[in-house]
Amino acid sequence: MRNREQCRLVVEEAKAHPGLQRQVVVIPMLWQKAYGFPSPLFWGTVSVLLALLVRWWHQKRKSTNSVPEKWRCVGELSELTVFPIKSCAGISLEEAECTECGIQTVSDGPLKLRDRFFIVYDEKTEEFKTARTYPKMLLINVTLDGNDAVKLSAPNMPELQIKVPQDSESNKRTHCKIWNNEKVETVDCGDTAANWLSKYVLNQDCGLRLGYYLADIMPRRVAAEKLKQCFKTFKNKDLGVYSDLTSFMLMTESSIDDLRTRLPPHVSIISRQFRPNFLVRGSLPYEEDKWKWIRIGETAVFKNVKPCTRCVLTTINPDTAIMEPKREPLRTLKGYRQLTDPAMLKVEGSSPALGIHLGLHNSGTVRVGDSIFVEDE
Repeated sequence: MRNREQCRLVVEEAKAHPGLQRQVVVIPMLWQKAYGFPSPLFWGTVSVLLALLVRWWHQKRKSTNSVPEKWRCVGELSELTVFPIKSCAGISLEEAECTECGIQTVSDGPLKLRDRFFIVYDEKTEEFKTARTYPKMLLINVTLDGNDAVKLSAPNMPELQIKVPQDSESNKRTHCKIWNNEKVETVDCGDTAANWLSKYVLNQDCGLRLGYYLADIMPRRVAAEKLKQCFKTFKNKDLGVYSDLTSFMLMTESSIDDLRTRLPPHVSIISRQFRPNFLVRGSLPYEEDKWKWIRIGETAVFKNVKPCTRCVLTTINPDTAIMEPKREPLRTLKGYRQLTDPAMLKVEGSSPALGIHLGLHNSGTVRVGDSIFVEDE
C-alpha cells in the first residue's frame, strides 16, 4: 500500500508540472510494465526523477523571482505622474520615490504627496466615487501646503486648505467600498472638505466625503484569489492603496501614437487620458506587453504583473472633463486590443488592454530622462 501511495503522489506531482510528465511518469510506468510492480529499481528511478523535478522547480522559481543580470535599454522616461486623489487630476513630476505603496514626491518636508492616498466616497453608502460617474472630478487639483496640509482647487471654487490626518485617537476611522464591494480602511478628512467636494461635484452641501490612508497603521489590501491564480506573478503587495489595481502603471508613447493612427479623424487623444505613472519614449508599439522585468534608472526595478484593461475613463478629456460622445478611443481599442487568453478573459471580461501594471521589486528614485531597461534574454 505504501508503494502504491508513493506512485499516486508521483502522478499528482507530474500533473502539476506537465513539462516533466514524460520523465517522471511515463518512463517509470514503462519500467513497471516491463519488469513488474513494485520493484526497488523502479522506485529508485522515481526517486531520481523526482529529485530532478525538485531541482528544476527551484531553478525556475529562482529565475522567476530573481532580478536579471543582463539588461537592454528600450527607451527613456518621458513623463512621471502622481495622482494624489483617486480619479482626480494628476501632477507631473521631474523625480519621484518609488515605494511599495506607489510613487511619492521628493521633498525636504515631512509630508509627501503619494499616489491615490486620498479617496472620495459617498457618505451614506460608503461607495467610492470616480470620474467615470462624475467627470468633473478630473479638474480637482491638490498641492502641498506647508508641512501638514494640502490645498484643493477646482474651477469656480475657492481654494481649500485641509490638514492631512495623522495617527491620532481623535481621527474618525471608517471604511469605504471599492471594486467588488471590497472594504478598505480610511480616515475621514472632516466636514469642511466634505462640504467643498459636495458643492463642486454634486452642487449640494453634503453627500461626499474625503478619506485618507494612514500607511503606518492601516492594513494593506489582499488580492482576490482568482486574480493571483490567473496572473502568476501578481502578489498582494503589488496592490495599490486606493488604485484600481497595482501601485504602478506604465505606458509607451509609441503605443499611444499607433492608436492615434486608428482613430476617426475628428478624435484626438493625449497620454493623460490613460493616467499612467510612467510614460516611456523610444520603444516599439506594444512592445511593453512582453516585458517581464523593467528597470528605471539605476535602482528601481519592477515586474510586469498583468495587462492594464481599459474603461470609460479613457474617453474623458482630462483638460475639459468632457466625454467623447462615441466613446473613443475605447471603441477603437476594443477592435484590436482585446485579450485572447481564455483564463484572462474569464477574469477581465471584454475590456481592451493598453499599458501594463507593475509590481515593485526594488525601490528607488526615478527621474524624467532616466533610461528604461528590460530583461535581456
